Amino acid sequence: MTVDILDPGPDHTFPHLPRTPDGYLDTARVPIGTRHQRTASGHVYLVDVTPTVRDRDGRVVPITHIVPAPEQ
Repeated sequence: MTVDILDPGPDHTFPHLPRTPDGYLDTARVPIGTRHQRTASGHVYLVDVTPTVRDRDGRVVPITHIVPAPEQ
């Protein structure tokens, strides 16, 4: 059985989300922020690749609101 890293778990702590030893989000394994994406027609768009999840209240929030990212 595979484990989904964005599964909130029974207590909404996202236990399978990759973290650094300090407890921050492991951004090497879960990319966050904006990236440039080129379409097949050659247009370039700015895309936010930060995953979104539902918090305890059911609101859709970036994963960095649940598990903070290290300071860049």
